[in-house]
Amino acid sequence: MTSFLSSSSLESLLSGWQSHLNTAGEWQDLIRGITPRQTGCGLIYELVNPVGRPLESFAIADMRGLKVAEPHYHHLETEVYFILQGSGLFVVGGKEQFLEKGSFLVIPPETAHYVLPKEDLILAVINTPPFKVENVVPLSEENSRVGFDRARFEQLVSF
Repeated sequence: MTSFLSSSSLESLLSGWQSHLNTAGEWQDLIRGITPRQTGCGLIYELVNPVGRPLESFAIADMRGLKVAEPHYHHLETEVYFILQGSGLFVVGGKEQFLEKGSFLVIPPETAHYVLPKEDLILAVINTPPFKVENVVPLSEENSRVGFDRARFEQLVSF
C-alpha cells in the first residue's frame, strides 16, 4: 500500500531541513571526508542525519557530468530534493518541471522520477522513511502505474 506524508508532517520535514540547509554552510563542507557511492543518479554522499529526525535519511547527490539520472521509483519512501546548486529538468510521475537552486521537490512513494541535470546540479536528498537500496526499483520499460512514459523519456534524452 502506498503511503504519503500528512500535510503537517510534510511541512515539518520541509521547514526543518530547509532551516538546517540554510545554516549548514556550503555543500562541499558537508561531504568533506565522506566517500561517495557511484549510482545511476551520480555520486551519492550518505551523511549522518544532523537534525535529530530518526525517521529520515540525508544525502548529497552530485549529478555534475550526468546526462540523465536513472529513472526509478521507491517503495514506501517519500523523497525530497532541495536544489543546492545548478538546475535541471525533473520528471515526476510524467510531469516535467525545470528547477534551479533554492527550489525543492517532493516525490511520493511509488512514483517514477528522473532528472536531466543542467548547470552542475547538486541536490540534498531526504528520504522518509530512511533510504534503503532494496526499496529502489529501476525503470526501463513503460509503467503507467508509477507514471513512467518510456517514449517521452527517450525523446528527452535524445537531445
